[in-house]
Amino acid sequence: MNASAEKISEQTHAATMTHEHAMSIIARASEDRFLAREIDKLREKCCVFVNEVMHEVTLALGAGSQTAALLRSKQDTAAALCSAARQREGLARQRRELAEAMVIGALLNSDNLDWDPLDPATGRSDSKSILLALLKTLD
Repeated sequence: MNASAEKISEQTHAATMTHEHAMSIIARASEDRFLAREIDKLREKCCVFVNEVMHEVTLALGAGSQTAALLRSKQDTAAALCSAARQREGLARQRRELAEAMVIGALLNSDNLDWDPLDPATGRSDSKSILLALLKTLD
């Protein structure tokens, strides 16, 4: 078999890999001290990727809703400014929680053609995603 045929065969095999097969590979690799380091590096990359996506979604959710305390009236008291800061922190926390739910929901349902993000009944709690399989093996 030539190099391009082998590459196509590998791509086809990767595309048809089952969740159980991925979990089996991860489990076996984790038992080998050299491969375990590689799995840890890959897991770290996955975590960074998911975190970056959540950050991007959080920023997109907050676009245009920022009100700077410096633009407020000079007559504001310290208490009013503290209250406004707490309010902004609460809104930022809500945006982050929504971003997490959106990203994790998308990962869990990446192979669910019937998923409607606005209808929780269509979602899944078990996924066959290889990315999630790797993340689920976190200690």
